[in-house]
Amino acid sequence: MRLSFRQIQAFHEVAKTTSFTIAAQQMNLTQSAVSMLVRQMETELGLKLFDRINRSAQLTEVGSQLLPTVARVLNDMQNVVDGAADLKALHRGTLRLAVPQMLACSWLPTVLNDFRSRFPEIELDLTDVTGDTVVTSVANNTAEIGIGPERGAPSGVAMRQLWVEQIQVVFPRNSQLAEKRDGLTWQQLQAEKWIHYSNEFNMHLERTVWLRSVLAKSAHIRVGGLTTALAMVGSGHGLTAAPRYAKMFAEPFNVVFRSIAGENTGRAFCLYHQTGSALSPAASAFVDLVDAHVPGGL
Repeated sequence: MRLSFRQIQAFHEVAKTTSFTIAAQQMNLTQSAVSMLVRQMETELGLKLFDRINRSAQLTEVGSQLLPTVARVLNDMQNVVDGAADLKALHRGTLRLAVPQMLACSWLPTVLNDFRSRFPEIELDLTDVTGDTVVTSVANNTAEIGIGPERGAPSGVAMRQLWVEQIQVVFPRNSQLAEKRDGLTWQQLQAEKWIHYSNEFNMHLERTVWLRSVLAKSAHIRVGGLTTALAMVGSGHGLTAAPRYAKMFAEPFNVVFRSIAGENTGRAFCLYHQTGSALSPAASAFVDLVDAHVPGGL
């Protein structure tokens, strides 16, 4: 059985007005077109919906019983139309993001201030994760958009580079190495203990920096996140490497960030979303703002 929206609408208008002529005027159709739509609906249902009495159309018993259901269907359809219009106009909707915790604390708030000032009715669902799990959050649809360090994107996830973030070395504030003014080199840091907080990021360093500088076999420390790594550095347990945007947390963790002389070590930060899936209006608007707020890279 296939009932069309126009058939249901025609039935409802005739039932309200008890007239095919007036219903046709309300629908901007001819009377014959409205009559045909009602007949088609009666044929599909196998039921007579109106008694044609003189120039009046009176609901049959069956038609009277169907009218409340039809009214609810039309109301639901109107809600769908109104809801779609609100979503398109960004009067409603949800922005679902996955962003590394430190990026969410440093760069993201400025972007969100701009976004929420323009679209105050959009809800925000922010998943602050580790850099290694941004892509996973997009792949399993926990988030519609992910922004984070470059990772191998699995099938079904698209990636676009946004900027390249400088990677700096983090020292305890009282470190003599950090006080050197003639420029630090990776060779000078060979014998230091290193605190690793991301397996994938450590692999990136091994493919770039460590490939050119053989580290001494010191006892390294592995932790789960960058904030813990910074706390460990501030307590004198070793050094770590971190994106430059985390520098705003240097004072709370009692650490200092330093660039390495002669090195331009950077990490690409990317936008992730599911391949072949159209972005929601809220997500599209946010992506436009992200492009306008890309931080200065290398």
